[in-house]
Amino acid sequence: MFTTLVFHEVRPKSEIASGQRAISVADGYQDSLPMPLYNSLDYFCEILNELKGTGYHFLSLDEIKGFYYENRELPKKSILITFDDCYQSQKKYAYPILKKMGIRAVSFEPTGWVYGEEKAYKEESSVVLSFKELEEMGDVFTYANHTHHYHQREGVEKSRIMWESKTSFMQDLKKCNQYVEAKDVFAYPFGIYNQSSVQTLRESDFKLAFTTEPGINTRETPPLELHRNIVIEDLPIEKFRDMLGEKK
Repeated sequence: MFTTLVFHEVRPKSEIASGQRAISVADGYQDSLPMPLYNSLDYFCEILNELKGTGYHFLSLDEIKGFYYENRELPKKSILITFDDCYQSQKKYAYPILKKMGIRAVSFEPTGWVYGEEKAYKEESSVVLSFKELEEMGDVFTYANHTHHYHQREGVEKSRIMWESKTSFMQDLKKCNQYVEAKDVFAYPFGIYNQSSVQTLRESDFKLAFTTEPGINTRETPPLELHRNIVIEDLPIEKFRDMLGEKK
């Protein structure tokens, strides 16, 4: 079994203190990132040090595919680190820490959001990185499909992958796959999906897909509905260990 963690924005506490920010993306989609998706740089480091210090193995996507499709075993204490949306803070703050600690991670890339040219860092908004910047972080991050232009929502219960036709969704998946390395791994935008979404991924030959439903992934977990845990800022370390499924 294994646990997956998902991060979005990792920033110093002084930057987080100014509150919720609008996103800035290449295709012009407008939204704001909820505050629970921010983690302080200090807490991010604390979490990684906890994982390293207690002997966790940081998984690759190939290891997870082997677990589900080739009946391979995983190390007893296994974890996958993921990021969504490719905001500037991922490069400015998270990337140097992960690189220094020798930890690889997966980044789910909404490629229609990614800029063609690098933008100046802005504390006051959540700006997405450029393709060149993402390439520069390839020694740490494996990039996977998060749709091309379909990272859009209506409220908290419906995302674009649910209201477009299957054919249109498949075409968008193919567009995203022109830019990402892991072409058979997906994360549902906003964690919103239905069983039609799952079936479309299955017919498009995807092997893994990640939700934002918390929990531990076991052999019984459907590989196209894998659990991911959002790490809430300042979650006490004992509660964090509970999230990992550690026995007391």
